Amino acid sequence: MGKLSKENNVFQAELHAILQAIKHHENASNRVNIWSDSLSSLQAIQNPTSPHPIVRKIQLQERNNVNIGWIKAHTGHLGNESADVLAKRAITEGSNLEILKPISYLKYILNKEILQEWKKEWDKGTVGRLVHEIIPIPSFKLHNWSRYEIMFFSEHGPFTSYLKRFNLRNSDLCSCGEIGTPLHFATSCILTESWHFKKSSDSNLLQWKLGILKNTGSRTRLKHLLDFIMRHLN
Repeated sequence: MGKLSKENNVFQAELHAILQAIKHHENASNRVNIWSDSLSSLQAIQNPTSPHPIVRKIQLQERNNVNIGWIKAHTGHLGNESADVLAKRAITEGSNLEILKPISYLKYILNKEILQEWKKEWDKGTVGRLVHEIIPIPSFKLHNWSRYEIMFFSEHGPFTSYLKRFNLRNSDLCSCGEIGTPLHFATSCILTESWHFKKSSDSNLLQWKLGILKNTGSRTRLKHLLDFIMRHLN
């Protein structure tokens, strides 16, 4: 009995078992039937353009007296049930078999290393710190922020505090006389009162931002707030 590395997948194990069964009977004088409950493996073997290395070995293997067929799993077929028992025993008793790791494993390792390096660069960066507070761990998963949410949480948008910082306005004051930060427009400006959010304490500001992002109604209100600022306050 043999067992593959934990990095190998079930598809490889099924194909490897078929290949070894064929090799075992390659000199058989009588007709031999090899049954497998892995339909995906059998379909791959029937595909003449399959790039899979084990599939290619099976296709090139001499098997004049060997037939390969499909059998339904867990239906009481003695040979199939015995194979399942041996497969379970092989986990603890089998000798290690070495075959190439699947491409999926290579992608997993590369993605893991990319994310680790990305995290290091993201942590030591000097820009995007406001977004870093909300998304401290980078990932390949899209966060689906709208342009309004990007403007608000990065503080790069139609806010007088931002426009003054980049010399796009002479003053950072809102029309109401207060400094026009995103938080000002969202919680205290008398001109945007229709779209106000409940004001957060400084210690709870991050949770306040996360709460907006988790709530569909709050995200809609934020959109209306930004639309109003862009249309009427700039």
